[in-house]
Amino acid sequence: AGMGLHDSGPQHKSREAGWAESKGGPCYPKDHDAGSLLQRDVYILPANEEGSNQGSFSDARQSHFTTHSFRFAEICCTTEPPTGITALAYRTAFAEWGNFASSNVRLNGGYELIKNAMNSNMLSVQSDCPHREKIQYGGDIIADSPAAMHWYDLSAFYRKAIFDWVDQQWDNGAYAGTSYWLNLNDYAGIGQGAGETVWATAPLVMTARHMWHYGDLKLLNETMRH
Repeated sequence: AGMGLHDSGPQHKSREAGWAESKGGPCYPKDHDAGSLLQRDVYILPANEEGSNQGSFSDARQSHFTTHSFRFAEICCTTEPPTGITALAYRTAFAEWGNFASSNVRLNGGYELIKNAMNSNMLSVQSDCPHREKIQYGGDIIADSPAAMHWYDLSAFYRKAIFDWVDQQWDNGAYAGTSYWLNLNDYAGIGQGAGETVWATAPLVMTARHMWHYGDLKLLNETMRH
């Protein structure tokens, strides 16, 4: 979607490849190898009478709801192959009203690839990636929304996304480049808390597109002052 640093704006402070990975953090765990970022569910076993945590998995304390996106999944450390394992693909509920089909298998395959990518990034927010950050970036919505609105009925979904930005708007009127502030490229914005120009305009661009596509003047009236 671009960095929004053109037209005589400040130059992006690029860093050498591998900088983010070397820093570590939730998005770049230091325990991955061979270029693979691993996702793990953690189970906490209650201590037994001897004080050891080698308890039964039936008593394990764990999150009752979590999401992962993957191409392959590996379940290890079991003496027998696991049974009853199911992967369920899901997203926020909205109607699909666009479709595509052709006699070309490659075009059809590309369509399915894009559709799967879109669906995997539509869980409550339109995320940048479903497997790692799961963050709603302005750039992704600005780039993808024209196609997405022809594909799906996103009138309620994008209305919610716009208000995600409105809820985090700074007192000086600035928007961040993501739907909650991450101190991401703030130096390139117009004031404290402002993200770089292109991503931070997502709520403005999306309000206009929402009105053009759905004719929702109520949303325009509610957000105009922002």
